[in-house]
Amino acid sequence: MNQLASYVQGRLQAGIAKAHIKEELQAVGWSEDEAEGAYRDGLVAMGIPMPSEVDRPTLARQSSAVDVVINFFSFILLGIVAYGLGSLFFSVIDKSFPDPLVQRSWFSDQAIHHAIASLVIAFPAYVVAMRFWFRRFQADEGRTESGLTKWLTYIVLLIASITIVGDLITVLYTLLQGEITARFLLKAVTLLVLAGLVSGFYYLERKKIQYRKAIRPSVFRGFGWVVAGLVVIGIGLGFMDAGSPEQARKRAFDMQRTNRLGSLSTCIERYAREMGQLPQSLDDLKKSAGYAYCADSIQDPKTKTDFEYRVVTPSRLQGQARVGDFELCANFDLPSAAEDDDNGLYGGSVLLRRHPAGHSCDTVTAQLVGRKPG
Repeated sequence: MNQLASYVQGRLQAGIAKAHIKEELQAVGWSEDEAEGAYRDGLVAMGIPMPSEVDRPTLARQSSAVDVVINFFSFILLGIVAYGLGSLFFSVIDKSFPDPLVQRSWFSDQAIHHAIASLVIAFPAYVVAMRFWFRRFQADEGRTESGLTKWLTYIVLLIASITIVGDLITVLYTLLQGEITARFLLKAVTLLVLAGLVSGFYYLERKKIQYRKAIRPSVFRGFGWVVAGLVVIGIGLGFMDAGSPEQARKRAFDMQRTNRLGSLSTCIERYAREMGQLPQSLDDLKKSAGYAYCADSIQDPKTKTDFEYRVVTPSRLQGQARVGDFELCANFDLPSAAEDDDNGLYGGSVLLRRHPAGHSCDTVTAQLVGRKPG
């Protein structure tokens, strides 16, 4: 023990206050840092123990802003994963057990692809966030979480618990009403499983993080593997239901073809009403300034070639009206889906809503209202 520490020890034993001891040391030339260090050495000389690495983790330390951000981010990812899984399994159930009152459409396939994309990105990110969260508290047993993270976790537990209770009540009520169906029951089970996994996982997470209970890491890994299995199954069923990305692209092109053919048919019918005759070819529309807006509808969106146009009947009488018949043809990548037609996916277009894969044609009758060509 050095002379300065011995002096401070003696002053402390004499009951002199810390501020007065530091004033004495600084008055004779010791710096503030040196005076602070001498005071610490004097305390040690009096027998006060220094903290060791073994003892230090037991000292409570508040979680940092990084912990709060990671915790909040993990809950956002949890919501994305839960919603994605629910959407995928609900869609598969809808297809396997169709309801005549509920019709599927191409927008359902879009929702499936969006859910798959969400799971592919969000689930691995959620796993990484939770591993980071557990490791922060495992490496530092003295760390205490903030009140905000506790509240967020208990809110998630509350929502999951309410979902479970509400789901069970709905199932029992529907069963008592005698209206239970396989479609409804499977959706209820899906919701129950997802809510049960969330509540079970965060119940154990609270025991480990907040109450310092010994929960084996294999238990949490088990939850992870179960959810990973559901994600893989959901993605697989989603691709079976909505098709691969290549099929989705082909279907999108077919929809554009049908919509363009509908617009082109409208242009030709307008030409027939105003001119009193059908155009001899699509070039007649291209050359006329009054039909310049039709140019975007003339070409196939994929091949950039003109649709096939043919005059079937230049002119005939239909009652008191004079009409003409024309034919439009296109090559489709996939056969049309009946549900797209039933849901009005093509808007006002009725031309070639139903078509097979490959070459397909449709005939349209147009009124020839304008001056009859001499």
